[in-house]
Amino acid sequence: MNKTRTESIDPMEKQESRTIHILMLMGAFAIGLAFRLIRLGILPLNHMEAELALNALAIARQERAVFNNPMAYVGFTGFSFFLFSTGQFLARFWPALFGALIVFIPFIYRKWIGVWPATIASILLAISPEMVGLSRIIGTPMMGLIFMLLGIGFGLHRKPIFTGLCMGLGLMSGTGFWVGLVILGVSLIISTRLVDVREIFSRRGLESTSTFWIHLCLSFVAALLIVGTAFFRAPSGLTSILSGLHEFFLGFGKAEMAPFGLIPFALLSYVAGAVIFGLWGAIRGGLTKSKPDIFLLIWSGFGLIFLILYPGGGPADLVWVTLPLWILSARVVCLAWRTPESSWLVSAITAVLVVVISAFMLLALRTLVSPTLTQAQQINYLVALVGGVVLVVAIILLVSYGWSQDVAQAGLMLGLALVIPVGMISVSVNTTGLGPEVPYELWYPDEAVLYTEWLEVAIDRVIVWNASSGLPVEIVVTDNDTPGMRWALRHYNPVDFVPFSPPQSQPGIMITNAGTIPKISQGYQGQDLVFSRIVPWREISLNQYLTWLVTREVPTISQEIILWVRTDLMPAGQ
Repeated sequence: MNKTRTESIDPMEKQESRTIHILMLMGAFAIGLAFRLIRLGILPLNHMEAELALNALAIARQERAVFNNPMAYVGFTGFSFFLFSTGQFLARFWPALFGALIVFIPFIYRKWIGVWPATIASILLAISPEMVGLSRIIGTPMMGLIFMLLGIGFGLHRKPIFTGLCMGLGLMSGTGFWVGLVILGVSLIISTRLVDVREIFSRRGLESTSTFWIHLCLSFVAALLIVGTAFFRAPSGLTSILSGLHEFFLGFGKAEMAPFGLIPFALLSYVAGAVIFGLWGAIRGGLTKSKPDIFLLIWSGFGLIFLILYPGGGPADLVWVTLPLWILSARVVCLAWRTPESSWLVSAITAVLVVVISAFMLLALRTLVSPTLTQAQQINYLVALVGGVVLVVAIILLVSYGWSQDVAQAGLMLGLALVIPVGMISVSVNTTGLGPEVPYELWYPDEAVLYTEWLEVAIDRVIVWNASSGLPVEIVVTDNDTPGMRWALRHYNPVDFVPFSPPQSQPGIMITNAGTIPKISQGYQGQDLVFSRIVPWREISLNQYLTWLVTREVPTISQEIILWVRTDLMPAGQ
């Protein structure tokens, strides 16, 4: 009787559960897309971004382009520039859109990692600081990560057309694709030697047919031909399909490496929650001999070691390490969660105490890095910080012994489920341009943050003042031929980049580096402007690192330029 009733209810319950997961997945995608698109064009492109955007702009204008990786970005963006405007929002649009697809990666592997862990991982990846931040930057490994894992996932689900398209786009996504290929390949080999992870997939009936491979190859070639030529606007772009592989090998001979501790420091700075819960999940998986958990542990561990030792690696490549950590975290949360049969009020009170103590600990940490504190005050706040940790542990132990372990564990995890996402959202907002402050981040430590707004405003004013003459205002840039400057002046014409201004020339506007006074400066009025700021990450102290970690305040080195305007173009001269 009970068996018949269960069989009659299970299909409906299964359908309702599937609907809930799909709705949560769509919600995660909407949140992730919002985090990646809001205020996307507010920050100027740095030199790395501007170089790729200029290649896309050259394709749109049918000018000579220097094709470089990632060609997938250049192809999509170049065609978009041809159809629409050439603003900074559109320049970053495709990386941001593809970055939001990260939420579908756990879902596509739900058969192997679990349905609820996949759903929770999708939500975490939607708001994770490194996934959000790197999706808003041009030229990061995000496109390679997403297309490779989507391609493998579609292949496991026997979808040859989507597999071919994703792998083709991944191949054209730059160096990050090849870094991930090495990390995943070696991790799979190590996992197979330790625990045969191939058994996880062999039970799924993954037999390949000739039709499957034909469709896969055709779609793969189609992706290369269409996107690799910027939708047939630049056939020569096909020559750069393997430029990512070339850059990957060049990375082994790179002379300057990132500081040894910078990559682990970036990992703890942005995703400390994933590290803590990921290690918990890895230990649990090792004790239970869970093959998926062991593979994820090897993946993240080898990935971190490889990035530290690989001279061309940097903090931005950590997405290949954090993804398995987030999945491990989601799995351990689902497996460790125990719904208490009673004492829900005690669990709720425990969760509230965890949240309140965490807030006080954060306040103590922010005050601890204040430069105005004396040594005695710093010790007091440090004691308060350590005392908060001890107090949380004491509360959990008291609840565990006074009621039950399930009640204590439920309260702790509920409290952390409130604290960690709020912290992730806060970091994501403060590190991506969503907040009011200009972010200085570790992803590309050698890249400067550009300030082009006032330069453009000043040039626009001069052009407006002289609009009635009907003559163009010539702009000459001396000794500052950088991608960022070229991108900032892309809308003006004529613009010449020269090593120095000839004495006989009389351009309307000159732009020089600060401290450089051209020989023809007589008859001009100059205004100095800050064009860029860079953080000397290799030189700042440990205390300054900690201050940046808490407040995002860090010392910078400014590069100034001088904007020279010919006197007769100024209102007073006219």
